[in-house]
Amino acid sequence: MFTRDWLLVLASGVLVPTVAEPAPPPRIDVVARVYNAARVPAGITDHALGIATRLMTAGAIDVAWTNCDLPGACAIAPVAREFVIRLVRLRNTRADGALFVLGEASIDMDARAGVLATIYVDHVERMAELSEADTASLLGRAIAHELGHLLLATNSHSSKGLMRAYWSPRDIRGNQIVDWVLSREDVAAIRRRLQ
Repeated sequence: MFTRDWLLVLASGVLVPTVAEPAPPPRIDVVARVYNAARVPAGITDHALGIATRLMTAGAIDVAWTNCDLPGACAIAPVAREFVIRLVRLRNTRADGALFVLGEASIDMDARAGVLATIYVDHVERMAELSEADTASLLGRAIAHELGHLLLATNSHSSKGLMRAYWSPRDIRGNQIVDWVLSREDVAAIRRRLQ
């Protein structure tokens, strides 16, 4: 006579009501073209893109990466939900804090749109060295952060997580998961924008 579904747990003999889980949100598919002007070795690039993929996947965002160094791979202009990630070297060793800018996203704030992000590989390498961190992992996080700006269509930063403005060597060394994921607010903003 019960109106609920019950699950019998044989090991303990306890009856536990089942709870219907909400359907997961639909996944967001995007394409990111990678131009490796910095000539980062393939092993490091592959590892970095794997890190960036996992960070985006955790926010229900699936990224298909296109290697634009392959002939003809990026012969046509990007279309909707297609972004460009450019890896470059600046050789900027100034001590005024510019070294710690690991990348930037070009956003048209009036149109709330952008497709190009640039990662400064030499800055990433130096920050990894100062932080005693793996270069490929930090490169992947920087790529995911700048892709996040393109998905959000803003250069604003969050107070926490992957989209925070400043990553200290201590944060990088600490390697806390909460420091490297998109916040719920960021994921919600990306969904509102792209769906």
